[in-house]
This record gives sequence, C-alpha cells and structure tokens, in this order.
Amino acid sequence: MSLLDALLGRDKPAKSKTEALFALTTCEPTLVTELNLSPTNHAAISFRPVSSGDWTSMEQEIDDLLKVSTRDAPLEWKSFADDYGFKWIVLKANEFENLVATINMIGDELGSHGFGEQLLAAIVQLKDQNGRSAYLIYNYKRGTFYPFVPNPDRAQDRLNAEEFRMSGVLKGELPIEKEIEAWYPLWGVPL
Repeated sequence: MSLLDALLGRDKPAKSKTEALFALTTCEPTLVTELNLSPTNHAAISFRPVSSGDWTSMEQEIDDLLKVSTRDAPLEWKSFADDYGFKWIVLKANEFENLVATINMIGDELGSHGFGEQLLAAIVQLKDQNGRSAYLIYNYKRGTFYPFVPNPDRAQDRLNAEEFRMSGVLKGELPIEKEIEAWYPLWGVPL
C-alpha cells in the first residue's frame, strides 16, 4: 500500500505468496533421495468461503479453470466443505508439476479477485517406502511450509522427530516455518 493510499484510507487486498509453491517441484529430488519420500500426486487446497455473489462467481471460475486444465493433462478433483465450514479442493494429477501448477493457479485466482485472505493451506501428500503418509503444508498467511507426519500407530499423535528431520533437510530449498508452534496439525487431511 502506498503512502497516499494509507492517508486516504484506501485498502488494497493483500497478495498471497503463492510463488513459493513452485519450489515444491525443484525439491522433489531431495524428497526422494534424502528423505525417501515420494509425492503421491495428491494434494489439496483449503480456504474459507464467504457469503457473497462475488464468491459464488469466483467458485464457478475456479471450476471452469479446472475443467480447462484437464484438457492439457489428466487431472481429477472434488470439492467439499468440512465440518468447520472450510472449503476443500482435493486434486489428483499424473504429474507432480501439474499438481503444483494447479494449486498455484487456484491460489492466484483467489488472490487476484481479492480473496487471498481466505486462503488457508495447500497440502501435498508424500509416502515413504512403507506406505506411511507425510505431508508438506503451505501456510498462505505466513508464506511458509512445514512438515506434518501423523503417527500411523496412535491417533492424534505426530512423529515429531520425522518432522524435524524433514524441515532440516528441506530448509535450504523451501521457506520452512521457523516457529514450531505454527506447525499446526491437520488431522484427517482428506488425501
């Protein structure tokens, strides 16, 4: 916001920091070779919808963009609202790069229409060679990633050592959240 905008009381919508999402594609080799984690080509984006005509047309635009995206590369998606009222778009693509580009496209579309503040998180699912899930979560509000590794043997428990290991290995390639207390668990990730 410029000084003139501040003096006149005009607000400009905050821009989302979606360009950091593209770093996911360049860190894929590190995920595979150093962490033994492979992208599953499943991801999700979560946001808080608002009640307005603009929002309804925005959701239709996103749906239309996703339909157009399937022409170039196979892409499956579903959208739903969770019990807390957050909207989710769950994606599956044959190529990891297409998945990341689609998440970025959705975030950019919301941001360019003034709904950037509604974006909560983008989640990418990873699996180890034993089939255990791990996630990289992008927090739109902070513009950073953090790992989330649920314990498959105990409900509502995390494998903190694995999360710290992931963050240590990836901190040179991704903007990793430095404040550990901001590593919010997303129990029941719909992937």
